[in-house]
Amino acid sequence: MQVLFMTATKQYQGSSIRIRTRTDLWIAVFALVVSRPATAGDLAPVNPSRAASVWGTTTIGIEASPEFYALSDSSHAAGSYADTEAKLGVTHAFANNWFVGGLFQVTVKNDNTYQNYVEGSVGYRFNFDKFTLKPSVAIGNTGGATGLGTSSTANAYYYALYLAGDLKLNSQWTWNMFEVRYRDAFDYTWITPKVATGLTYEWSAGNFVYGNVGYAWKNTGSGLLGDKINVAVGFRHGF
Repeated sequence: MQVLFMTATKQYQGSSIRIRTRTDLWIAVFALVVSRPATAGDLAPVNPSRAASVWGTTTIGIEASPEFYALSDSSHAAGSYADTEAKLGVTHAFANNWFVGGLFQVTVKNDNTYQNYVEGSVGYRFNFDKFTLKPSVAIGNTGGATGLGTSSTANAYYYALYLAGDLKLNSQWTWNMFEVRYRDAFDYTWITPKVATGLTYEWSAGNFVYGNVGYAWKNTGSGLLGDKINVAVGFRHGF
């Protein structure tokens, strides 16, 4: 075996390489590996980028929003503090432009009472170059200090119709031109439409901060009147 090792030769690219020592052997092997033609397998990236998910994206968000009375009456003045809303929302947008969402909201009122909301929605996203239109419909329930029923704490199921329009200004800024809501309870007179506008900033991939202002009306049997003005700030993370 030693004799064969000391006298072995290798024809390589028309040249005769005589291997006399183990060092010569390793040099020959290294030269062969480095200089051989590349194959398709050699050209594959070590860590290929992940393909976009065919299932779309999921977004989770939190929001805080103080509200102020829009009009004066016998119990408060216009512009005085009314309550603060805290929201937790989850939305999943499918690759085919449909989306579904869920919302939990707690409203802490200025008399230290609480009203809560649970809501599920489904909608569709229409893309027009930089402008996006998103109609959706939701079913929800509100409880706590609702002001409904003889006790003013009756639970109420409701439906809501939403229409949102967003305009992409550049790679980071989006003008949330409008979000219109029409909301009504099934078993009570509780009609609460609202309109809002705001801006969203994407400060890193999948992370968004936003702010908006809104105006809401309410009809609980005495006609539709201005109810509250809100200022909201929030954060959303998409993955």
